Amino acid sequence: MYKVEVKAYLCSIEIEVNGIPCFSYFNESQIATDIPINNLMFSSGEQDVRFRITPLFNNKNFHKDTTIEVNIYVKEANDFYLKKQVINSYTLDESLENKSFFENILNFDATFPYNLNISDIKYDFSRENEDLLFSEVYKQYDLLASYIKNDDLKKYNEFTTLRFNDFMTAHYLDEKKKQYYSNKALFSYKDYDLTLVSKEEYILKFCFNNRLVYLVKLNNAPGLILEDKNSQEEGLHFIESAIFYRNNKGDLTLFR
Repeated sequence: MYKVEVKAYLCSIEIEVNGIPCFSYFNESQIATDIPINNLMFSSGEQDVRFRITPLFNNKNFHKDTTIEVNIYVKEANDFYLKKQVINSYTLDESLENKSFFENILNFDATFPYNLNISDIKYDFSRENEDLLFSEVYKQYDLLASYIKNDDLKKYNEFTTLRFNDFMTAHYLDEKKKQYYSNKALFSYKDYDLTLVSKEEYILKFCFNNRLVYLVKLNNAPGLILEDKNSQEEGLHFIESAIFYRNNKGDLTLFR
């Protein structure tokens, strides 16, 4: 298993793996976490992790004490106790006080016993009318949200088949665990009265050399955002990853 470990202080951070959004964290003073990235690595060989940081709360420049550390490590997937091996890392060694943006790329070689097929992901979205494409993507978000809100597990699993199967492969999960997670796919959404964020709050984004498309709300991770209408906790929401490619028939297909 390969993971990206991030430790950030007084900055917002976005991470991409091989050109695809992986992790975002905005307007919180600090974060320390690690993120599995196997499902964004498609074959053994060179991989890249790009991270960018920005000042908190729309400030023009970074705070003088802003720090960022990013580590890439590998460990045995099925042995929790084996020590992780750091294979590349970055630690900020300069002040960003008078800067408004910072990014860097970490490259590394990875070896793993699977391949995830991306041969169908070749259509270039940049040739399309962005307004029409935005509406098409939002319709897919609305459709996926309806399966979640209606607890329609069958249609949800059909919609997310490729994303789910690649995740299972990349995390070395057997058929028994695959069935378990498939049956529990909507469990975390139960007991909430959810509504999809309106299209006016999203913007259209491209990645993977314009071959993937998604929507994002400002200062949120990419994907559809479902808000709980009955929550007393301000801002309680769920984010469902939803990144699409256009298949050979011309239809949008969920990839991640």
